[in-house]
Amino acid sequence: MKSLLLAFWMGASALAAPRPPTVAPGQAALVFALSAVNEDVATDAVNKVQVSLSDFAGIMPGHPRSAVIVHFCDISQSATELKVLNRIQRRFAAKGVQVLVIAQGGRSVQQIGDSIAPLKLDFPVLRDVEGLVASRYGISELPLTLVVEGNGNVFAIGQPKGESMESELEAEIQPLIKR
Repeated sequence: MKSLLLAFWMGASALAAPRPPTVAPGQAALVFALSAVNEDVATDAVNKVQVSLSDFAGIMPGHPRSAVIVHFCDISQSATELKVLNRIQRRFAAKGVQVLVIAQGGRSVQQIGDSIAPLKLDFPVLRDVEGLVASRYGISELPLTLVVEGNGNVFAIGQPKGESMESELEAEIQPLIKR
């Protein structure tokens, strides 16, 4: 009996540990389409409020980019990262970089909107209501950032945080914007 409980506990412990995402650099990014909280920004970017990764990257993007930064986060804990991502969007948009943020958690559109309004973000913030996109990507720990190449393949995956996030992401996107 003792060994069965130990085996159960060990199995339960392994399940609780963060697992790596289901995609890796070099693999195709999983396509998603989500509604934007900041509809005006989404409309400026893709002429609609439902934003898809395939709008920017993949086989036939409608608005092709050299790099797409997809940042999964809990908006209520990410003001610093959102400001950094906004600086990156402003600085590199003309060079073909697009930032997309996917908000996780059960917050309402109004709550997310209230959180991001003072930041005046220049990129779409998408709401993953049930965590379906995060689940498909195998994300078990937030924040998580993907850099996706224009061809739709994942270029880099990481968990940059705070102010160091800017230099880390710049280093990842530089080879993509120089192509």
